[in-house]
Amino acid sequence: MAESSEIDWQSGDKSGLFSIGTHKLFARIAGPTRKAGDPLVVVVTGLGSSIKSWPSVVRGCSRFARILAYDRTGLGKSEKAPSPSPRIGEAIAEELSALLEAMHLAPPYVLVAQSYGGVLARLFLAQRPEDIVGLCLLDTNQEKTYIDRPLDDGLLGTLMNGIDYYEVSGMRKNHKLDAEDVEAIFNGGGDDDSEYSELEKQDYASSADALAAHKQFDNQVLGSYPVSVVRANTIRELNAILKAATEKGNGTEEQRAQVTKLFATFDTVEEKLQREQLRLSSQGRYLYAEDSGHNVQVYAPDLVVHEIRWILDHQPKAS
Repeated sequence: MAESSEIDWQSGDKSGLFSIGTHKLFARIAGPTRKAGDPLVVVVTGLGSSIKSWPSVVRGCSRFARILAYDRTGLGKSEKAPSPSPRIGEAIAEELSALLEAMHLAPPYVLVAQSYGGVLARLFLAQRPEDIVGLCLLDTNQEKTYIDRPLDDGLLGTLMNGIDYYEVSGMRKNHKLDAEDVEAIFNGGGDDDSEYSELEKQDYASSADALAAHKQFDNQVLGSYPVSVVRANTIRELNAILKAATEKGNGTEEQRAQVTKLFATFDTVEEKLQREQLRLSSQGRYLYAEDSGHNVQVYAPDLVVHEIRWILDHQPKAS
């Protein structure tokens, strides 16, 4: 793997480890040679997730825009921090800044985020509001998700015991990945580090609270820069998991009843949470990806690429 100091990150399809001072992060960049002022598309993955599920999106986007995907500390091919500690959202956003600056990748940026990546992307936006010219939010969490739509990971883990998530959720059957990417995702084994996944999870609520303090919805923080919000049909996956758990006898009857009650209101609450993110900008659009599960980049990579293009094509005209 090439050392980052030897790489010209402004052109070509390249990957490598890049130092942010204390340790190195793995990054891949692709797309046409970037000219000054061209937006750089930056992928922000979900909780505890590497970029292994994103190559179809990277490949599609790289046909018309330069795109960067990277593994956060301790995930995928990135190094662990010298002293592991809870992964505070603001610190994760600062690490992305350090990576971009060390790679000499100047703004502006369009952020493409999935799941918990929405919280992280918007914390990065809070730190660098003048540098972001668009958001593509893929079934993302927001500041009120853990309050209005709580999911007990421990309970879900109990129900999932011995169940093949990829099979039961339908992801293995219904994905729309390029053929060359299937092996790495479904059969290549997990490259995400459970220690760092857990560290991110530990600080989830406080990261969301930190985001809430910025009042981005009230302030319409993006002005007229475009926002695309994509809601997935996540409840379909969750109900399939509950059905498989019931058939397998996982959890107690009381636990299954608790989850059933939560799932009954899930879609209504999720619709409200997703639509609220349109308040980030005066220019936004909302899509319901009925055929997609939570990992939109896996179920509908072409849709993600289409939304990135829409954001780039709808930049406000200079006054």
